[in-house]
Amino acid sequence: MLEAFTHDPSPSMSFGIDRLSRLSEDVVALAGPAARVLIVTDPGLMATGLPEAVAAGLRAAGHRVELFAEVRSDPTAASIDAAASRARAIEANLIVGLGGGSPLDVAKLAACVAVAEAPAEAYAVMGRPLPDKPIRKILIPTTSGTGAEMTRTSVYGTADNRKVWAWGPTLKADLSILDPVVTRGLPGPMTAATGLDALVHAIEACTHRRSTPVVEGMALQAIRLVAGNLERVVAEPGDLEARGRMALGSALAGVAIDACGTGIAHAFGHALGTLAHVHHGRAVTLAMRVALPWACVARPDLYAPVALALGVDPRGTAGDLELAMAGAARFEALLRSVGLPVSLAGDGLGEADVARLVTVTVAPENRPMVDSNAVRPTDEDLVTLARAILTAA
Repeated sequence: MLEAFTHDPSPSMSFGIDRLSRLSEDVVALAGPAARVLIVTDPGLMATGLPEAVAAGLRAAGHRVELFAEVRSDPTAASIDAAASRARAIEANLIVGLGGGSPLDVAKLAACVAVAEAPAEAYAVMGRPLPDKPIRKILIPTTSGTGAEMTRTSVYGTADNRKVWAWGPTLKADLSILDPVVTRGLPGPMTAATGLDALVHAIEACTHRRSTPVVEGMALQAIRLVAGNLERVVAEPGDLEARGRMALGSALAGVAIDACGTGIAHAFGHALGTLAHVHHGRAVTLAMRVALPWACVARPDLYAPVALALGVDPRGTAGDLELAMAGAARFEALLRSVGLPVSLAGDGLGEADVARLVTVTVAPENRPMVDSNAVRPTDEDLVTLARAILTAA
């Protein structure tokens, strides 16, 4: 029998090629004419000139705009506090997050911190409730991967090098803009890593302990969109049709994980980020590469639909287990085909780090993801999975 559930509204989402050209209208709708806008972005994107072009367009429309680009991959609480301080200084009534998951996560939490007395670290792992009335925010992803534009979560690092998260409805965007054009300049390796991140989100959402028929529908469609277009956008960066489908797949996966959460691949992935600052998309993909076949054995009924969404032909497979395992093989083939580095030796990690990886994976900030996984691991399973992740080649 189906269990009762509630599915909360997602952020407003607007999709289209060159959709960003109408941003000034969106700013007026949310913050009025002559709005005071802080654009949160990162140094890599600044080098492309896109943030300055966006700022120039808003200034031409009569808005006061400043740029904040002190955001690194795997952002820190200090960066969020600095962005919040800048927003206060200019009395911003709108924050625009422009970039990958890191600038978007900074923008979301900075919009809350800016109207409160407590710093970003106070909200780690729901340490205290978020403010009720944050600065309004528009999120514009330039990657198709994190789904951060659609979630009520902000992931960041603390001063003691823990990778943590804040969560709450006031972290949701007031508007998310998906424009395939702004993802076109993303380098191939980053396109691959972020796209695989979206795929992991979708797989974990549709097999999650708290998944619902609504989540499953969105997650399976996200898998189809990403698996069917990732190789294409890596090989042909200018293909806007494929990039548009990737953007929609990432957003759908974001809505799905926002409704139920993530699983063991994200627990291990966050731990890899804590231990060696492994890029998030790559980290969760390497964890899913190992966790997927392990989980398929225990729950082939859950993972057979994932295999179909990944594009596996069910003809010639004998039952759910064989089909699910073919899906795990398809996942591995996909990450290999787009050139994702599998070995962590270059990141300074190896078999000697198994115990450390397990310890961080079950730390308080990651344990909920482990416990919510479709298949709950034993202590022995955690060690086996950690070893497989760290010794992959």
